[in-house]
Amino acid sequence: MSILRGHQLPQSSEILLGALIFVSCILFFLKYQQFQISQGSTDVIFHDIHIPFIQLIPRSTIYNPWVLVTAIFAEISILTFTFSFAVLYVGSKFVEKFWGCVETLKFVVIVGALTNLITVVIAIISNIIREDAKNMDQPLGGGISYYFGFLVVSKQLIPEHNIVLFQGVINFRVKHVPFALLVVLSFWSIFITQSLYPAIPSVVSFFVSYFYLRFFQSLSTEPTLPLSTADDTSVITGDASDTFQLIEFFPDAAKPFLVPVFNQVYEVSVLLGVVTPFNDESVEQSNLRAQKRQEQANQASKNVANSVAERRRQVALQVIEDRISKETAN
Repeated sequence: MSILRGHQLPQSSEILLGALIFVSCILFFLKYQQFQISQGSTDVIFHDIHIPFIQLIPRSTIYNPWVLVTAIFAEISILTFTFSFAVLYVGSKFVEKFWGCVETLKFVVIVGALTNLITVVIAIISNIIREDAKNMDQPLGGGISYYFGFLVVSKQLIPEHNIVLFQGVINFRVKHVPFALLVVLSFWSIFITQSLYPAIPSVVSFFVSYFYLRFFQSLSTEPTLPLSTADDTSVITGDASDTFQLIEFFPDAAKPFLVPVFNQVYEVSVLLGVVTPFNDESVEQSNLRAQKRQEQANQASKNVANSVAERRRQVALQVIEDRISKETAN
């Protein structure tokens, strides 16, 4: 990992990228080894070779439960490996600034493992119902188990941030990205792949990451925010802010139809003890934290804009000075 350290990566980025490289390389080596062994006897396609104690394969997951974690970092193609590397690099580098190394690692492993677990259970049930024995041996998992996790984090930390592409031709807010991609991947599964992949792991990753961040994640509160007078702890669980409600991920046109559904699911979850309801103080404190994060993001954007404007001014002054120098010389 000395190469990664040379780029001054955060510690979580080094660990996650190291895990991705290590697991994917081991997977490739074992697949290649089996390919070499079986090449002389039968016609074997390299892509069809599976390693059940590393990859998430429905038929064998129950015998190798650790693959729920190893499959998070198991990529079998250069394209998916490159994309996962980019997502982990950008995502962990951004998130660690807010959470620190340990919580960033916890987030990727928890969201990835739970997504893999739910996805493989759904795949097994679906294959049994459809009597599809072939897909019981098809590997699942990979970076798709945490892609949407980082999108949900972005919605939590910088919901009003604008993404501008091609000099303003494309302009959209971060909070609209998860829903838009879920729709695209759902249509992709229906019309292109005609299977549960990639829609199911994407949807599962979205909801797992949201519920983890909303109700279960524990973080230390900022020293500038007021703490509860009834409790001396400096740890706050979940994010009860109004801007991070589940309904805020969906378009305004759909909200009147979804609000009763989400409210009913929330009430049932509280009744069953799955989640703990928020009190007024938790909501107020979470709103303060969200407001502070937004102010920090706005200040950072302002600093970047000022820096760009200053560079442009310096370039313009240099051009004018060069032009004056040439005219004087002539």
